[in-house]
Amino acid sequence: MPTIKKKYKVWDTENYFIEAIIENLWWENIINEFFEQKITLIVNQIIENTKNKNLRNKISISILFTGDKKITQLNKKFKKINFPTNILSFPSGQNINTDNLLNNDDFVNFLGDIVISSDTLIKEANSEKKIPIDHLIHLFIHGILHLLGYDHENSCEAKVMETLEVKILKNLKISDPYIDNT
Repeated sequence: MPTIKKKYKVWDTENYFIEAIIENLWWENIINEFFEQKITLIVNQIIENTKNKNLRNKISISILFTGDKKITQLNKKFKKINFPTNILSFPSGQNINTDNLLNNDDFVNFLGDIVISSDTLIKEANSEKKIPIDHLIHLFIHGILHLLGYDHENSCEAKVMETLEVKILKNLKISDPYIDNT
């Protein structure tokens, strides 16, 4: 994937602050007005469906939109796996009791970092006959849920996380990504 001079984007509303670094041309085409409009709907759906106390105050997330080379380096360094993946999530590990913040409306709860590979996303979307923007939205939801503590290390955890993802995607009018379309 051709690289570009890194671009920096910020999405800032009363519910979230998301900062992103965009590292290749494919992301330039897909992170357009449509995705930007969907971010608010996605975050609102996550807030509505998880009832997570970390979402009571404004949240902050950092995203790196990159390719397989960079995500492989990060996967190797942090997960000891030497191949690319579609998404990596790095929760901040903050366990802040927001009830003790004296209702400080300016408080922002940093959830963590997400890294998404365009190369793997495109390969998966093509092989699984998914619409790339829908797959991106699914991965974005998946990443935020990881930042909130959801996981899929065992079948019970996976069932909870996947059920929540499917529910949120359905509310966004995106089909179930776990149904085999091949």
